[in-house]
Amino acid sequence: MTKQKKWAIAAIVWMICIFCFTQLPYFTGENTSKAIHKVVETEHKAISTPNADNHEVGILNLALRKSTHFLVFGLLAFLLFKSLEAKRFSYLLAWLITFFYAMTDEYHQSFRPGRVSSFRDVLIDSFGAFIFLTVSYLVNRRMKAKTH
Repeated sequence: MTKQKKWAIAAIVWMICIFCFTQLPYFTGENTSKAIHKVVETEHKAISTPNADNHEVGILNLALRKSTHFLVFGLLAFLLFKSLEAKRFSYLLAWLITFFYAMTDEYHQSFRPGRVSSFRDVLIDSFGAFIFLTVSYLVNRRMKAKTH
């Protein structure tokens, strides 16, 4: 099995994981907010400081959820790039596929109870893909420069 096929399988498995996580009710904004609130409350009790208010928990929840979008789809873009690396326009293709998959994932979420579909999340996903692919490009360019 070629390296590209292994990377393609990894990308497909990662897409399946994303789909499965979208299916789960545990990752709604409300549920992650409750989980963060419990952690923050427990931590505050342990170190005897005032409890965090809902605004602070909301900020943590937003940061956690959006950074997860960024990282999950950034990794998908990287896996797709590695599977397409031998092809012309591999960076662009990886980004386009990631963007399309992000759109379908948000559409899929619109049918799940407690989940919300947001084009803003597609933009965050796409930005994560762009950053991961840019870093990959810069690393590849540097590695090629060292070998020549």
